[in-house]
Amino acid sequence: MQRSAPEDKAITPERPSLGPRWMLTALVLAQLADAATFAMWVAIHGPMGEANPFAVLAYERMGVGGMLMLKGAGILIVLGLLVTAASRFRRFFHMGAATATSIGLLGVLTNTAALLLT
Repeated sequence: MQRSAPEDKAITPERPSLGPRWMLTALVLAQLADAATFAMWVAIHGPMGEANPFAVLAYERMGVGGMLMLKGAGILIVLGLLVTAASRFRRFFHMGAATATSIGLLGVLTNTAALLLT
């Protein structure tokens, strides 16, 4: 009788998932759209609607460019963490990517509503 390798016993069909590249692309697009709508808001009204004190400080010190650099740094940190965790912690990657994308889309929605209502 032939013995099978241990990895043969653990073979299970994988659930279909959205490819990691598409998830990261959606995350970046949502966050960039949030940054763009936020930059429009700040150009018109200033940072008065921003709840993040770091973003307000960046605006006071360096203007809109400072706020966008802060946003870009945040996106890069999140992308780095997700890409690092993707191969080992698949669930963390999917939940993190979905959360960051949702936060970006929520930002677009609230920024657009604020622009249209003021």
